[in-house]
Amino acid sequence: MHGAVTPQPTSFESDLAAVVRTPSGSYPVWVGWDILGSLGARTQEIMGPDAAFVIGDSGARGHALRALESLRSAGIRSEMLLIDGGELTKTLDGARRIYHWLADLKAERGHLVAAVGGGVVGDVAGFAAATYVRGMPFAQVPTTLLSMLDASIGGKMAVDLPHGKNLVGAFHQPRFVLSDVSTLDSLPARQLTAGWAEGIKHALIRDEGLLTRFEAQRAAIRSIDPEVTTGVIRRSAAVKADIVSADEKETLGVRDLLNYGHTIAHALEAVTGYTALLHPEAVSIGMMGAGRISSEMGLLGGHELERQRALLESYGLPLSYRGMDVSAVMETMRSDKKVRGGAIHWVLLEGIGNAVSRMEVPSEVVRSALRHLAQ
Repeated sequence: MHGAVTPQPTSFESDLAAVVRTPSGSYPVWVGWDILGSLGARTQEIMGPDAAFVIGDSGARGHALRALESLRSAGIRSEMLLIDGGELTKTLDGARRIYHWLADLKAERGHLVAAVGGGVVGDVAGFAAATYVRGMPFAQVPTTLLSMLDASIGGKMAVDLPHGKNLVGAFHQPRFVLSDVSTLDSLPARQLTAGWAEGIKHALIRDEGLLTRFEAQRAAIRSIDPEVTTGVIRRSAAVKADIVSADEKETLGVRDLLNYGHTIAHALEAVTGYTALLHPEAVSIGMMGAGRISSEMGLLGGHELERQRALLESYGLPLSYRGMDVSAVMETMRSDKKVRGGAIHWVLLEGIGNAVSRMEVPSEVVRSALRHLAQ
């Protein structure tokens, strides 16, 4: 990563959700309402680059243009490339297009790459930034709920191969994350609903107080009330930032806890061809499976499992996948990249707000949980 540890900025403290502190460097995560227009000023305060290259999601063109205008208004020479935000863009060919664009514009190591859009744009732009000229500074400007809550924080960048998702990648921490919650007003309803699964996940694994806020303020959160929704996203982002700070490259077992619900979710996505469900919808179903396994293992009380179920349902999230091929999901889970020594690595709940790792879960318990999800 280029540059020294980023000092906590003084000009924008009211928007500061967290500071991620890792061996690779530290950076602010800003979450606020209608703050995209200050991107240029924040960029100048953090690093003052001679040039910036905005890689925007074509579905968020208006937001990308605002980002470009803000950077130029701050005196930073800036250019923009719009790319499709779909998964088919997240490939080596997608990265190659960005490489060629950066080369044509004579991008240098001290210049900034800024990703404006959802998780796919953040992934492929971040991967390009991590590898072009052996690494360029990078900023995340997420405009989807899923990316604000999860993908933009932590520095995991990857592209897909025909053999599987996220097989070529790098850890490349951004210089900053700027989440403008007002941009969610333009998000399709299904994507907005699905995104809350990741925020609820953060509450389930680490912060019961946040879970209570999700329960008590549901109407205001779902209607994107500026103050309430910004506060909840800010707190959820802080949970992710704290976990990343404790285990930047997933070597200590702490960052693994973010995978609550993901073991089943990844398998279900693969079995259904990545077309039937949005990723956080699959995570919601996966969390119900992991919660049931937690209960069967004596870790999670029945009332706690019901609390999880009721909250997910109240946010319009799926709890099951009728007709699921249980045997196919079981087989796919065994080939997951998180399998170690032939054993599936499970993240379970030992009570609300306390996620734990388990390697030994009887297959009959897993199969029983999947059968419930298939009904």
